Amino acid sequence: MPAVYTVSPITPDTVDAAFPLVGALTPRLEIERWRAYCDGLHKRQERDAPRQVLVATNPRGHVQGLCLWSRGRHAVHGPILDVPVFIVASAADEAGVASALVDDLCAIAGRMDCAAIRIRSEASPKVLPQLRAPQRRDGRGVVVILDPSPLLDAPWGRPQDDSLPVKT
Repeated sequence: MPAVYTVSPITPDTVDAAFPLVGALTPRLEIERWRAYCDGLHKRQERDAPRQVLVATNPRGHVQGLCLWSRGRHAVHGPILDVPVFIVASAADEAGVASALVDDLCAIAGRMDCAAIRIRSEASPKVLPQLRAPQRRDGRGVVVILDPSPLLDAPWGRPQDDSLPVKT
């Protein structure tokens, strides 16, 4: 029986559980900065550029995947969901977790009338190119763009490293 994952927006209850996944992407990130970033997402209500963190949890409630999305614009496709962070932490079912996240992103894209989803694939699971083509709820397809460019700056800010000398 395949595992079933629940994908939902991050909540105060899942912020700390999701930290190890984000910490793998930005190793010097402090948990306080991660908490502050997530707290800011909950407080901010941006109509023009909503940004949200989704988590995929297994039936036991463990966070197995995480992605960050915001609405963006693409030169060819027009409005898109831009996903600069897409992380899966499951050795046993990478494809299942990735598929659950992509399916949820596809549903969001349909609700927001986005024709494509751009996923930064540098740190993404290798299984992404093998996933079936997602469909919107109305039956139309959604283009998934795997962008190999790296995430230059994490949206939660650069980690501070006080151990480096400062030239004056």
